[in-house]
Amino acid sequence: MIFPAEDPRLTAPRPTALFSAAASACEANIWTSVNGWSAVRVFSDVTREYEVAKKGVAIADLGPMARYAVRGADAGAFLARATTAPASRLETGESARGLMLDDRGAVIDLAEVSRLSPDLFLLTAPQPHARRLQLALRGFDAAVEDIGRQVAALGVFGPGANDALAAAGMKTPGDSVAASGMVRGVETAARPIQFSALTGVELVFPREEALTVWERLTRRGGAAPIGLDAFEILRLESGAPRPGADFLAADRARDDEAMTPAELGLAHLAPLDRGWFNGRRSLRGAPPVRRRLVTLAVDDETAAAGAEVSHAGKAVGRVTSWAWSPAARRVAAFALIDDARFLAGALPAMAREGGRLEVTRPLPAAGRVPAKPVETAESALERAFLEAQGAATDLRR
Repeated sequence: MIFPAEDPRLTAPRPTALFSAAASACEANIWTSVNGWSAVRVFSDVTREYEVAKKGVAIADLGPMARYAVRGADAGAFLARATTAPASRLETGESARGLMLDDRGAVIDLAEVSRLSPDLFLLTAPQPHARRLQLALRGFDAAVEDIGRQVAALGVFGPGANDALAAAGMKTPGDSVAASGMVRGVETAARPIQFSALTGVELVFPREEALTVWERLTRRGGAAPIGLDAFEILRLESGAPRPGADFLAADRARDDEAMTPAELGLAHLAPLDRGWFNGRRSLRGAPPVRRRLVTLAVDDETAAAGAEVSHAGKAVGRVTSWAWSPAARRVAAFALIDDARFLAGALPAMAREGGRLEVTRPLPAAGRVPAKPVETAESALERAFLEAQGAATDLRR
């Protein structure tokens, strides 16, 4: 569950179902907009909110995410084509992550698919895709409905999430299976989700009951709200790329800007043996990766998007997003490495044996600071996938 890049230039964002609850709790009064919806950046203190999510229980308004109900006899087959998630193989209550790709195999967006019944699915994505989905429906016995304005969505994260849900009278889902329950007479659907390295639960319920559920979780469950700035730290620590910040959606990017799953470090979300999803044919014949997003630990207290990343005095890439990590006591950053020779040679050895890059400090500071590639929860999943894939190839020889 990754929020897309903010759109702060929007002058009149729409209030989510949880807007009034969030506004009452927002002491710092720092807001932005995401997908045209109001979103809190900071409720009180970024570090405090980060620690709540890491050690306690945090809640977040997930209303700005794009959310679609997909119904019909071919709903699973349609989603298995429109995304790389194994939708048609999901049992009722199960969820899976995936990607939306274009015909070139370039990434449009991230996606999460949940099967709610034999012929009803929930599709959640960071960015809206109503028109794309309607066009892709041709030939399928299925219908797509944008339900973003009809429901409220609340994320509950952290090690205390299950206890908070239980205190609120909510049945908690299993690790992979959703559950339904009642919170003070309000019927809710709960599904397990993952935001960066944090496991959690997403509650989806009628829009008019938003305040009831929020108050039940905060008063009885002891949950505290967190904003986008705290989520940004958690996202970078886990190595999850952010649409609009670390990469441009393929349908908005030039040919030389569009990126494949492997270039984003998300090859494990688009395995070529998963089925005939859109873009699969192009990925089979894709050339070697010519650039790649990597996560860096930078020995400084600040950084800047666009800062040059260099190795042995030569520029090899640039920073795309960053945040100060209280846990690591240094900056966590994404960098787009676009030097093909460095990608093929020094970078793999550096990941195995250690090594040093340098990042240009933002003004008014001068000079460069050391940085090194680090393994994250997301890169570990990709590495395990590629190793298993390589082992399977060796066995077939």
